[in-house]
Amino acid sequence: MTRRSLALAVALGSLGGAVLVLSHMFFTPGKYILVPYAAVVLGTMVAVRAERLRAFPERFATGLLSFVLASVAFYVAVLFSPGVSSVGFFGNAWRLGLVVGVGAFLSLATAVVARPPEVHVSGLA
Repeated sequence: MTRRSLALAVALGSLGGAVLVLSHMFFTPGKYILVPYAAVVLGTMVAVRAERLRAFPERFATGLLSFVLASVAFYVAVLFSPGVSSVGFFGNAWRLGLVVGVGAFLSLATAVVARPPEVHVSGLA
């Protein structure tokens, strides 16, 4: 992962985390969080494609890191919400592991779709 893709992932993860946290604070909690999550994933895919990252592992790592950062910000916001009970270390560990697994699956799909177009040079004569 290059500095450029790391900076992109941190910026996208921070922005996505802010969107998720604000959605949690101002909208109805529950399954409606899937709409901002979808926007975060689609926004990451568009940004990675616009950045024209050539290597598949770089696109995958950028997408995964941004998803995990956004999800951790959201998870922390939910943990500090009123009325949330403590689930202990193992309760948090499997949830965070599931987030990384879902993020890996989504990043795999978006890394394939976010491949930059091939540049073809027409014959010069």
